[in-house]
Amino acid sequence: MPRRVWLDTKIDVFVEELAASGMHLDRRRAGELITGQVRAVADLMRVTEATARGYLGDEIIKDMARRMLFEVAGERPGADLMEAPRTVRLPLALVGITVAALAEAMQVRAANEPPEHLGEVITTYAQALSGFGQIAAGAAPGQAGDPAEILFPSALLRRAARYISGAADLAADGGKLPDGVPETARSQLAATLRRDADGLIAITATG
Repeated sequence: MPRRVWLDTKIDVFVEELAASGMHLDRRRAGELITGQVRAVADLMRVTEATARGYLGDEIIKDMARRMLFEVAGERPGADLMEAPRTVRLPLALVGITVAALAEAMQVRAANEPPEHLGEVITTYAQALSGFGQIAAGAAPGQAGDPAEILFPSALLRRAARYISGAADLAADGGKLPDGVPETARSQLAATLRRDADGLIAITATG
């Protein structure tokens, strides 16, 4: 089987296994992880990469996906995050920054996904954006404490950080930029997304 066809097939297996538990990963990143595993097997067994691909059947790829799910357990894959405990306080300004970062990240992801997978990208990011909107809208009348801060589930913030961080990696590593974003803005876009993702990760550590 040609390398490109093999890789596309394994990417399908990988992302479908993640999606079954409510986790989404862009296909480019999934391809990088699988390619890295091929090279690791080739080096370990002292064989060619073509031979190493023969050792990576669908069950091995699914196991890779399951290990990733374990690593991101803090995001509570598959759980209804609207029902998760809200333990992390976010200033309203940071809520706005996060929503804007998610929207920018969605555009970067969409620019780098095959047309047949755009629906998955839109659904993934729309769910996160909807979660932020619903929590922010519901906080005003019922949340005690500082009205300039809103309580969010840590899992939602961690998930948003991963989405934004992934888009930052795409922009930094030469991925396609959204329409209307000039090449001269690549570094600034990547740096801004990285800053926003790192900020979210830092603040969840306090919640």
